[in-house]
Amino acid sequence: MQLTHKERTERTVMTLEMALKAAVYRPNDDSLMAQIAEKNAFNINTFRSSLNPTTPTHKANIYHLEAVLSETKDPRIMDSICAMHGNACWFELPEVEVSSNADFIMKIGKLAQENGDLTQSIVAAINDNIITDDELAMIRKEAYELIRVAAKLLAMAELHHKGVE
Repeated sequence: MQLTHKERTERTVMTLEMALKAAVYRPNDDSLMAQIAEKNAFNINTFRSSLNPTTPTHKANIYHLEAVLSETKDPRIMDSICAMHGNACWFELPEVEVSSNADFIMKIGKLAQENGDLTQSIVAAINDNIITDDELAMIRKEAYELIRVAAKLLAMAELHHKGVE
């Protein structure tokens, strides 16, 4: 299966620099960046430069990371941090409301889809008997997404169980 450039980009783990920029970047719209800068008392020009990976004079710091992550909750940032660690994963603790049977069926379908994506990535990676760093990062990301969907299903079931008592 041949992926488009956009699909490859969405499935690939970004560097932390690129993930931070992607989290706040909106074509021709600096409003989110300005909002984060104002809320955290950052100089907007310095902040913008710090989040641009091609600017050699400024680099994002821990305060920028914290501000962008807390404001955007962008999963690409967490994917990047886990990829840097190499032996870590993350998932959001799901917030669920009482679910209908249709919600369960839809989430089970999502679980099957994520399992299929993971399986396809593994098959493609082992096809040449070599798993590259990028292929391993993709497999990790998809495996963790599968875990996130399973956690959501578990939370839905637990909430449903509590409603029965």
